[in-house]
Amino acid sequence: MPPNPSLSAELRALPRAFWVLFFGIFINRFGTFVYPFLTILLHRRGFTFAAIGMAVGCFGLGGSMASLAGGWFADRFGRRNSIVLGAFSNAAFILMLYWAHSLPLIMLLTTLAGFAGGFFHPASGALVADIVPPRLQLRAYSALRLAGNAGFAFGTATGGFLVSRSTFWLFAGDALTTASYGALALFLLPHGLRHTREQARWRDALVRLRSDGQFWALGFAQFCAALVFNQFASSYSLEIIGRGLALNLFGFHLAAEQIFGVLIGWNGVMVVLCELPMTRITQRFQPRLVMCLGYLLIGGGFALNAAKDGLGLLFLGMTLFTLGEMLAIPLSSVWIARIAPESMRGRYIGALATTWAVANVMGPQIGLQVYGSHPLLLWLGCGFLGLVAAFTLWRFGDSEPEGNRETAAPAVAETVV
Repeated sequence: MPPNPSLSAELRALPRAFWVLFFGIFINRFGTFVYPFLTILLHRRGFTFAAIGMAVGCFGLGGSMASLAGGWFADRFGRRNSIVLGAFSNAAFILMLYWAHSLPLIMLLTTLAGFAGGFFHPASGALVADIVPPRLQLRAYSALRLAGNAGFAFGTATGGFLVSRSTFWLFAGDALTTASYGALALFLLPHGLRHTREQARWRDALVRLRSDGQFWALGFAQFCAALVFNQFASSYSLEIIGRGLALNLFGFHLAAEQIFGVLIGWNGVMVVLCELPMTRITQRFQPRLVMCLGYLLIGGGFALNAAKDGLGLLFLGMTLFTLGEMLAIPLSSVWIARIAPESMRGRYIGALATTWAVANVMGPQIGLQVYGSHPLLLWLGCGFLGLVAAFTLWRFGDSEPEGNRETAAPAVAETVV
């Protein structure tokens, strides 16, 4: 048998358009300044936990509406057009949010920003499946997560310093980086697969999805995991700040806001350094079992926040959480792309993204309400959600719909890189 190609050889084999997408996602995620710090900004303005939860949850409300629309648009009009439209719209709404001070206007703009941001995510995932051979897709999805997490790690650390110095540049930087992603897509990305009106109907996809047990098991598991993830931008930041921690590191004095940024940055640094090499190991095992282990670690990592034992346990909890993320999330991207019929790929990815978007609506609301009354219950609840996610995928994740996977007509495709 020929030897397995090295990781570097596999990365070199990825097409040029993939690396354009890689760079664009890095820039976009680097500039994700507003969402992680919106809870802190609104808390400083005197809004109640309930009001903050509604405002942050509106990102998810917009995203829940956008995922289905964006998945259809990506299948019908191409992946590039979806990314361009969503990125430029998101940049505009984020910048307008800076001048919003009333709760109704903040909720409106966060909803619109969430819609625009969620609109282009199905297109990005579908484009990878369009242009990357199946044997390289796990590497490709992991590499995109590397780009996103590297950007998020450096960006969140930067945002931690900006939030205490220049609120305007927090918003302007977010808008500029997102618009840059749109410009890259406009000039350098291919359309990807595009379909006729008859091929892109949601009705056909919904009929298929309704009987797809693999999709529903993955969707519910992702929903549970997403509820835990949502504590990042809501109750987790308040937990760190509420502890009143401070740290002197290499001559710098870090206040609680900066420590929050460092903890989130640690998550990104781990993904950058470890996730791609880990795929060399995880590909040897049954994907569903690897994802189950990942969900357990995601929940267990945040359950450790229940222990009020200082900075050490916070870093341990974040480490376990990140290990779980690295196990579960890349494989879920590969799985949804492979179980989807080719002509329904954008809609399948959009439907799965809806489970995250719904959790984005519910997560901040539930998390902040529970945190405001009993923080210990929230963090133990995160551990329970990880357990439920793992059990659901383990028990029900092997149920396929009857018949062949691909039942629709071939796509009218533009996949030339």
